[in-house]
Amino acid sequence: MLCGLKMNACFKDDKLIRLSTLAEQTGISIHCIRTYIDRGLIQVNDRTAGGMFLFYESVIDRLRFIRMARDVGVPLEQIDRLLSGRDDKDVDATETSLAELTQYIETCRDRLNCFEQSLKQHLGIVL
Repeated sequence: MLCGLKMNACFKDDKLIRLSTLAEQTGISIHCIRTYIDRGLIQVNDRTAGGMFLFYESVIDRLRFIRMARDVGVPLEQIDRLLSGRDDKDVDATETSLAELTQYIETCRDRLNCFEQSLKQHLGIVL
């Protein structure tokens, strides 16, 4: 069996887990995980005789990273570019993705600061 993981190296001791187990351990819905598979963010490593997806346990860390990024509003396109650059060991692409992500974070901070000021003014809170 070949390693389909992009982010983490495969280890002999990695055991295969089902999609439902992956969902339980990461708190990500099966539907979202299937979307990540379709987009190429994670790879299916094998299938059962019945066709159920199987993954190496090491994909859990990758999914937790994706979830954290999504939870703070990072678009999947940016996550994909960042992970792809890392997976391909493309330093230039990774640096470009990090710069884009840093800009995105700064833009979000500026928006939140503006919203906070607006909220305080709207509620009549003295600054």
